[in-house]
Amino acid sequence: VLDRSIKPLPGPAPVINIGKYESFVLDNGLKVFVVENNKIPRVSYSLIVDYNPLPEGELTGLADFTGQLLRKGTTTMSKDQLDEEIDFIGASLSTSATGMYASSLKKHNTRLLELMSDVLLNPAFTGEELEKIRTQAISGLEASKNEPSAISERIGKLLVYGQAHPYGESMTETTAKNITVDQCKAFYEGFFRPQIAYLAIVGNITTTEAKELVTKYFSAWQKQGVPDM
Repeated sequence: VLDRSIKPLPGPAPVINIGKYESFVLDNGLKVFVVENNKIPRVSYSLIVDYNPLPEGELTGLADFTGQLLRKGTTTMSKDQLDEEIDFIGASLSTSATGMYASSLKKHNTRLLELMSDVLLNPAFTGEELEKIRTQAISGLEASKNEPSAISERIGKLLVYGQAHPYGESMTETTAKNITVDQCKAFYEGFFRPQIAYLAIVGNITTTEAKELVTKYFSAWQKQGVPDM
């Protein structure tokens, strides 16, 4: 008979099997981990920028907008040109508020890193692309007003974390309209820094190859102070 007055004991801890990896650190502080896997001729790159979450208040959505803008073109190529280059080599490249992910066949590895470093180091941050992101966000917010799951998520975050906590905030139409290109630039320049970033490389690549390529394409990423929130 189940006695509901007694708290159940926790189950066994899951066993986590982490593949064998090697690591190195660039002079700018970027920490790199390499897991060699030669089963398929692909290489994947996952970059995480490990900054502490910060309350955004009247600018809730700023980090998300900044992450999306990174993928909307660089100072050397437009978004359409970037899309075309990525499609041409059959690769994938996405960005977020906390970094980026890219993957391609081994034979296109060098070109992929050229594109990845260009996106990371030379984002264009244009007003035109920001307006597209804003319009999509506001449209999505409007559509979610009658979705039980979206409503539940917003209320749940607020109840669990509180309005003053970063995890308790939810973007609104008002906060989306408050965000400017300059604010996105400032967020990027303040928090996208190599000394708080980790780059995980998995696939058909040796540590020696990875170190040579990462040094070539990411050494120009400048180390700088990160705001203490």
